[in-house]
Amino acid sequence: MDQKDDLFPALFCVPDLTGFTQLIATADISISKEIIPALLRKLIDANILKLQIAEIEGDAIFFYRTGRLPSARQIVKQCRTFYKAFTDYITQIKKTHPEYYEKHLSDGELGLKIIVHYGIVSTANIKGRTKLLGEDVIIAHKLLKNKIKDSEYILFTENYLKKTRSTNTEKLFNWAKFKEGCETYDFIGEVRYKYIKIHSDTDQ
Repeated sequence: MDQKDDLFPALFCVPDLTGFTQLIATADISISKEIIPALLRKLIDANILKLQIAEIEGDAIFFYRTGRLPSARQIVKQCRTFYKAFTDYITQIKKTHPEYYEKHLSDGELGLKIIVHYGIVSTANIKGRTKLLGEDVIIAHKLLKNKIKDSEYILFTENYLKKTRSTNTEKLFNWAKFKEGCETYDFIGEVRYKYIKIHSDTDQ
């Protein structure tokens, strides 16, 4: 069989909690172990595009989808839905755990960033679980650590924007302009992207 038959295009959409490490290190673990899993479940429940889960890594959920690429409007709606699920749950914590909220969350210490990438992947079956492989899988992981100072934003890679025509995505945001960024990784090279801040009064 031709090796290329094992490769296929995939969309990555990765919501990731910023400030997670600090929260775990400084907060009461008895409450954190209740709140963090519940928050991740809220994000999973907000998966309106029926994305598949490749893996869950503590503070990030690696969603992906093969086949036909959703429209730019659908992707933006999905990102907004993830963010609304996040902010709604933080508001809920304020009511159910007011002391915890005031001490650890009231100043926005915990935020949400979302990585959107498009690329080519392969799969391997490891003890009944599907594992995604390939350079683009690595890129999606590595972009979780970047030079962006904001704690809440949506990042669209150049690969994704080229696939959808960046203007189709950018015109869906009316509260701020996209900023450009670039990361350089060993063995991969430059990965260019655009990003935009996201906030709680974003229209759905």
